[in-house]
Amino acid sequence: MDQLTWSDQFCVNVGDLDHQHRELFAGINEVHAAVSAGGEAPSIGPLLLKLAADTRVHFAAEEAMMAANNFPGLALHCMKHQYLLEQVDAFLARYSRAGFVMNNHALNFLGEWLTTHIQREDMLFGLWLNEHGKL
Repeated sequence: MDQLTWSDQFCVNVGDLDHQHRELFAGINEVHAAVSAGGEAPSIGPLLLKLAADTRVHFAAEEAMMAANNFPGLALHCMKHQYLLEQVDAFLARYSRAGFVMNNHALNFLGEWLTTHIQREDMLFGLWLNEHGKL
């Protein structure tokens, strides 16, 4: 996987969300850099834990914003967030058993999920907020 590059195609035009998305890009890129440099599990583990924590904070903020604005797609969006969190928890569980090595397959999954989710799901929320005068 190449490092993720932020561009306007990922902007949902909701300031807080765009900022948080940039932070998630940076977190994935930190893990990528550590893996590419041949980092050992002890150096990658804290990066994975931080990425997981940042993801949970972001999802909670995004879902709270959706709920506060009565976004009709909230339930489905929450399910998609839950799916990713289950995958991340599985990575972390394997890491804690010391049998997991972060590899390109796992990095590709995370990067692809994030970019696709932003461009498809989060973009719908941003458009909905703008169309309904919620910003």
